[in-house]
Amino acid sequence: MAEAKTLDEILEGRFIQRSLQEYAKDVNAAQVKYMDAHHFSNDGWRSGRKFEVNDNNLLYSQMLKHRFVDMKFISAGMEKHKKKVHPVYNKIIYGHYNNLIRELKYGFVDAVKEDLRKLEE
Repeated sequence: MAEAKTLDEILEGRFIQRSLQEYAKDVNAAQVKYMDAHHFSNDGWRSGRKFEVNDNNLLYSQMLKHRFVDMKFISAGMEKHKKKVHPVYNKIIYGHYNNLIRELKYGFVDAVKEDLRKLEE
């Protein structure tokens, strides 16, 4: 049988969901900004990504070419070839990830709880 959630647990869940949505929005904006600045003109670079927030989970889907342009080296058999790096994945994802961790760890304070309670009313 499912237990009834307390008000604080509900507010905490909303806070986590809001933080994940902001994280997804920030990552998306940073990736689009980088792609625009470096002339990624094909719309497939932007449309192949997807951010979904469900409960306390964030699902990020990307195309393989996003990871490919982020790589420094290409291996062909036994040889490695250095190539131009476009940090559209690792640098952006993990740079914002540290902010998300900090927000989730220290951001759920009484002022935020009051804001979430006001939204409920």
